[in-house]
Amino acid sequence: METHKTHTNPHTKESLFAIGEHFYALESLLIENEGEIDDTLDQWLNEYEAKEAEKVDAYCYLIQKFEEIAAEAKRLADRSRIYGNKAKTLKDCLKYYLESRGRDKLETQRFTITVSQNGGQLPIILNEGITVDTLPDTFVKKYEEPDMSALRDAILSGDDQALKFARILPRGTHLRIK
Repeated sequence: METHKTHTNPHTKESLFAIGEHFYALESLLIENEGEIDDTLDQWLNEYEAKEAEKVDAYCYLIQKFEEIAAEAKRLADRSRIYGNKAKTLKDCLKYYLESRGRDKLETQRFTITVSQNGGQLPIILNEGITVDTLPDTFVKKYEEPDMSALRDAILSGDDQALKFARILPRGTHLRIK
C-alpha cells in the first residue's frame, strides 16, 4: 500500500516576526565576527532572506485577495442598495395606487396586499417657524464634543493653554503594495 505524505513548506511555518528575530540574531553574530561572513552565516542569511521574501509575498497575496473580496462585497452591497431602493419605489407606488382607489386590501393569484397602520411611537413634526433656538431647554437634546480642529489650530499657533488639554501626534503611516 502506497502512502502519500503531504508536503509542507518549512519556510511558511515561521511567522514574519520570528523571521525578523533571526535577522537580529544574524546581526549580533556579524558584530561578534567583526563583520566577517563565513559560509555558515552566509547560508543562514540567504535562507532567512528567502524565507522573508516568501512570507512577505504571501502577506501581499492575502492582502490583495482580501481587498478583492472586500471590493466585491462593496459592489454587491451597492447593488443590494439599488435593488432595495427599486423595491421601495414599487411598494410606494402600489401603496399610493391602493390608497387612491380607497382600498386597504387586494388579493391576486400569488399575493395578498394590505395597507396597514404603522406601529410604534406616534410621528411628530415641529410647527412652522419653530427651530431648536425657539424651543425651551426641556425640549432640546444637547450634544457637546471637543472641537478638535480648534484645539489643533491653537496648539499649532503656539497657544500654551491648549497644550494643557491636548497634544499633537505624529502622522501615521500606511502600506502600499504594487
